Amino acid sequence: MTAAVLSRGGSSDIGPVKVAQAFNLPPVVAGAPNATLAAVPGRPTLVTFFAAWCDPCRAELPLLEAVAQARGGPTVVGIDVLDQRPEAQTLVRQVGVTFPAGFDHDGTASQKWGVVGLPVNVFVAPDGRIVAYHDGELDARQLSSFIHRLDAAVR
Repeated sequence: MTAAVLSRGGSSDIGPVKVAQAFNLPPVVAGAPNATLAAVPGRPTLVTFFAAWCDPCRAELPLLEAVAQARGGPTVVGIDVLDQRPEAQTLVRQVGVTFPAGFDHDGTASQKWGVVGLPVNVFVAPDGRIVAYHDGELDARQLSSFIHRLDAAVR
């Protein structure tokens, strides 16, 4: 059995949620698809919580976009939290985010996932189990490690 992992500055604990919480959020950018976990049933998924006012979020979004573009990797779905829509749209466009990014203007969706600070990245197995929960900015090495853990949980 795989335990959910919470990472804060190198420490590991059980994450605040064990099973993915469903969401269906309007897109940050009008005309883009809604951000929904149900859009990719049966696929490993990386759910990322971010905001334009969060500098570490800005730093890691290009890494997450690279994951979204990679073949065979997890599906990436973003949730912009407690932001102003114009700033969120600017961030998504500047980074070139192509994965679905939903607008959680009041923080309702992020609260269901136990998100307190940003950024947060949650690695979800196809059955909805949370394999890893990372609180804080990810670097490329950490991201790769979490994706390998997610791949192992799928097998």
